[in-house]
Amino acid sequence: MRHWILESRVRQAIAALLGLALLCGPGLVLAAEEGAVSVAPDSLSGGKNFWRASGEIFATNLLIWSYDRYIRENGTNPGFRIGFDSWAENLKNGFEWDDNSFSTNQFAHPYHGSIYFNAARDNGYDYWESIPFTFGGSFMWEYFGEVHHASMNDWIATSVGGVALGEVLYRFSDLILDNTATGGGRRWREIAGLVVNPGRGVNRLLTGEAFRVGPNPPGKHPGYLGSSVRFGLRSISENHIGVADTTGMFADLAFNYGDPFSGRATDPFDYFTFGLELDAQEKSALARANAVGLLYGGDVRKTDETQHYLGAFQYYDYFNNRAFEFGGQSVGAGLLSKFDPGRGMEFRTSLHATALLVGGTSTDYAAFSGREYDYGPGVGFRLGAGFRRSGWDVLSVGTQQFWIYPLNGNAGHHVVSMTAVRAQIPIRPEIAAGFDYTLYLADRYYRDYPDVHARYPILRGFVAFKLD
Repeated sequence: MRHWILESRVRQAIAALLGLALLCGPGLVLAAEEGAVSVAPDSLSGGKNFWRASGEIFATNLLIWSYDRYIRENGTNPGFRIGFDSWAENLKNGFEWDDNSFSTNQFAHPYHGSIYFNAARDNGYDYWESIPFTFGGSFMWEYFGEVHHASMNDWIATSVGGVALGEVLYRFSDLILDNTATGGGRRWREIAGLVVNPGRGVNRLLTGEAFRVGPNPPGKHPGYLGSSVRFGLRSISENHIGVADTTGMFADLAFNYGDPFSGRATDPFDYFTFGLELDAQEKSALARANAVGLLYGGDVRKTDETQHYLGAFQYYDYFNNRAFEFGGQSVGAGLLSKFDPGRGMEFRTSLHATALLVGGTSTDYAAFSGREYDYGPGVGFRLGAGFRRSGWDVLSVGTQQFWIYPLNGNAGHHVVSMTAVRAQIPIRPEIAAGFDYTLYLADRYYRDYPDVHARYPILRGFVAFKLD
């Protein structure tokens, strides 16, 4: 469907993002030390621009439709020969479920939604005000961009997932761009910003801001930014380590933006965590992408030694490797705690209860849906704990578990979990070596077929580099 063109482009963008993080890391951290409270709606002058935001959403859909209609498959695909008849049929039929691939539905759709979101975000609208633009852009495509009937799962994944990824990419592009820079450094920052946030890059070119030297907008950077990249080898096994294992190289990126305990998190995503993993010799180069963003919260208890913070959060999850397929968009509540035992150590814990709006996970039997995964809502929880010293999480453990009840696919329910433990030892202030062990469990209970229980342990060894 529309995201066939996006899948390869998104993977290239992710690879570029990983490299750009290495190139830009020190500069990002110096900027973070400015310690502003929150990100301004946009660096563009003139306030909110409804028509430009709407026009960019329309242009995005028109561009992708034009490719699908006239270039993809030499223009022979009948699914994009739209007109009054297809529009009337879609409006009459309403929403249904589609049969796209897992990576298209669970990553490419949210990525596309992030472009809708940032069309508004880049034109002066804040987080909440940009949400209707995201839903509207996706609705436009679902009903008028293709002959295929509108898809409910596409609309939710594109819109809700697009909001989460869109705000992350907006904040990340804000860290990269620097209106005070000149010369080659300025050009590379503008290129990097264009890769990370295409809509914003286009806006800056249209308005001339990409070339204008001046002050940065207030609230450009968080008070804290922690980022690292890891390179190493990982081995995926079946049931037990060493059984039917496959070994390959991996690289992953982790960002911690802001600090909920600082008192500066006043707007959505003033605090968030973001991570992605690229794997070699896997069915998908993008093996994982996750975002957890704070929407609203505050201290429930604070002393010199301890602090407890309660908040509402938005979650985006994507896991796609030989062991495990799971993707979804969630909202929930989280309790974050920080303890200061002294001697330069810090101990942090987190507990989240989540509502999965819609999620997809692997199925073992062919279904009428035509997909290899089932779709449905669910609930879940997340637990985490870790010791931090000198900016490194020297020992950390965490688990996530979801109960999914398919509305489309095989009747039954799924219980999936991911549990991980990681240890890393600093070699130098900016370099550490370590390993982690992750256990994926899936218990799939079917009404019409035998139940299936799967166990996949993953062992990784790595070298980590701090970008701060």
